[in-house]
Amino acid sequence: MKNVVRSLTFAALLVSTWVPAWAEDLSSVETEIVESTLEKAQVAQQDKLLIKVGKGEQIYEFETTPDREMMKESLGLKIPDKVREQIIARGGSVAETDPLEPFESLPEDRRKKFHEMRLMFLTNAARILNSTKFVYGAGSLVGDGLSFVKIKVKKAFGKETVVESQTQRTFQVRSQQAVQSILRGLDYKLWSQAPLVIDSNEFGLSVSAGILAEAGVLRKGGGGADEVGFSIAFNKTKKAFVFEIFHNSEKFDNTKAAITVIGVVGKAGITMGRRDGAETLKGTSFYPPAIPGYSTSSPEFFSSGLSSSLGFPPPPLADLLTFTNRFERQALIRITVSPLVKGFVRVQIGDVKGSVRLVAMRFVDVYTAISDKVHLGGRRACGPVFN
Repeated sequence: MKNVVRSLTFAALLVSTWVPAWAEDLSSVETEIVESTLEKAQVAQQDKLLIKVGKGEQIYEFETTPDREMMKESLGLKIPDKVREQIIARGGSVAETDPLEPFESLPEDRRKKFHEMRLMFLTNAARILNSTKFVYGAGSLVGDGLSFVKIKVKKAFGKETVVESQTQRTFQVRSQQAVQSILRGLDYKLWSQAPLVIDSNEFGLSVSAGILAEAGVLRKGGGGADEVGFSIAFNKTKKAFVFEIFHNSEKFDNTKAAITVIGVVGKAGITMGRRDGAETLKGTSFYPPAIPGYSTSSPEFFSSGLSSSLGFPPPPLADLLTFTNRFERQALIRITVSPLVKGFVRVQIGDVKGSVRLVAMRFVDVYTAISDKVHLGGRRACGPVFN
């Protein structure tokens, strides 16, 4: 529960600072942007984009063009070697998604626009995350503790482990490194969603809570999650603030190892999209085994942030599980208010009946998934969860 409260507190802090930042002109952003080119003796490395924020002038570093393999690993697109070998052994073919293809397929003028939008997004994200970095320093301490437990559990099951030597880090250094990691993950998502980043007209924050119950291994499984949330955003097209109460329904899609998770889930994240009204959004949600916790993407929408659950496995063990869901997000009530036009208020009612139908279907999926696991008896061990 502490993790969920922490996520919701983080979202409240974001709401107070994020939305006004998107309403400002880029030239008025106080954060200093520095382009730095490496010395000629280091030409094998790429130029760097440096963002300097805060009173202590903390600098966060980004690649001019990110590494494909690192992007695949971060975005959950990389196929494990064991899975690759199994597919090839069965006569199948393996084709990994290229996360840079959306950007490289753009014409030059739209690439320039992407760099402008990327810069604005990362600048505001760095300002916000830096102001709350103490949360991630605490998370780093917990993460190291869990790594120790994980190694002990593997040894108990007779599995070989490689212990990497770790240098002692101060709490401040931990916080800064955690924020750098989060920002790098956000940057990778921006590159993989380049067309959406360019065409997005709505930027904001969302907070949600709900019930999570799913189980599966690879592409076999069932269950999902149902959440109710609130979001606040700024729509550039309408020059108005948007307040939305939404229902998000997710269904299990795939995972790299066997998972079983049941409990209450809380989320807090940054959103951007190409929005015009209370339309239904459909896409995929990915839960990596580390911060930022979750990311959802569709052709019209993108969100990423913190996610934690309270249930089984107990927190924060559940946060270490990696899986992908299919999501369907429906706006229940959407209110648009313009600060420039007096009396401009628009209220839209979404597909409430559709949300009720999705909840009913999710109960059926959960029952099916649990029944399958019961019928399999003890054939699924706890070990794969710690792989």
